[in-house]
Amino acid sequence: MSIKNLLAVLTDVKAGRGVFETALAVQRHLGCHIDALHVRPDPVAGLPLVGEAMAGSMVEEMMAIAEKESAARAQAVRGMVDALGAGNGNLSWIDGSGAEDQVLAVRAGRADLIVLARPTRENETAALMTLNAALLQSGRPVLVAPPPPESSSKSTGVTRFAHIAVFWNGSPEATRAVAASLPFLTRATCVTVLRVEEEEWFAPIEDLEAYLGHHGITMNLAKVPPGQTRTGQALLAATAEAGADLMVMGAYTRSKLRQLVLGSVTGHVMQHATLPVLLSH
Repeated sequence: MSIKNLLAVLTDVKAGRGVFETALAVQRHLGCHIDALHVRPDPVAGLPLVGEAMAGSMVEEMMAIAEKESAARAQAVRGMVDALGAGNGNLSWIDGSGAEDQVLAVRAGRADLIVLARPTRENETAALMTLNAALLQSGRPVLVAPPPPESSSKSTGVTRFAHIAVFWNGSPEATRAVAASLPFLTRATCVTVLRVEEEEWFAPIEDLEAYLGHHGITMNLAKVPPGQTRTGQALLAATAEAGADLMVMGAYTRSKLRQLVLGSVTGHVMQHATLPVLLSH
C-alpha cells in the first residue's frame, strides 16, 4: 500500500493552516501530491429560516454579503496555500461550492488519504459533520490535524512521523487503520502498540504482531491499565508518555453509523489530541 495523493480540506485560514502544514509534512515524508480543497458555502443555505417572509431586497442584500464574505475567505485560504506551498510542484488547488461535508464525500475518490482539521469549540458542529462524512462516506482513511498554536507566526511543529502509537482493540476499524497507516509504520523508527487492559477493549496481540512482522515492523507493547480515567484520556496520556508524534486508531468502534459520538473514545481523542491522529472506520 502507498499514499500517492492527499486531499487536504481547508475550511478557513485559522484551522486550515494546521491542516495544510500537516499535509506538507506528510508530503515531505512520503513524497505524495496534495490537492488543497476549499469549499465555498452556498449563500442560500446560510439564510435564516424566515427568509421567505423577508422582502426580496433584504434577501438579495444578505446573499450579497454572504457571497462577499465567502469570496474573501477563499482568497485568504488560497493566499495561505500559495505562501506555505510556494515552489511546490506537487500541489493543486480545488475550489468547490456547497456543503463542505457533501462536497468532500464526492471528492474523496481522488485521494488515498484525507487530511482535515480537528473539531474545536470554535468550529465543532461543522467540523464534526465534515469528519463524519470523511469517515463514514468517503471510504478513505482520515488524518486529523492538530489545531495550530495561538500565535499565527508559529508553525504547528509537525515535521516528522518517527514514533507512532497504535491503539489496538482487535476491531475491524482498528485493523483497517493499521493497514492504512502502513506507509507511516514501515518508515517509523519506533512503533508502540497501546492495549487497554479492560474487558471491553481487551484483544489478543499475537496476530497484530505477526502482521506487522511480515511488513518488517517491530512493535513495542504498552499496556494501558484500567483506572478511573476515561479510556480516551488514558490513551492520550499513554501516547504522550511514549513520546509518539502520530496516533493510529479505529474510529467509532462502539457506536452506530452516522452518530456524532462526543462521549466515545473517538470523541474524546478528537476533542483533546495535540498530535495528528490517523483514523479509519
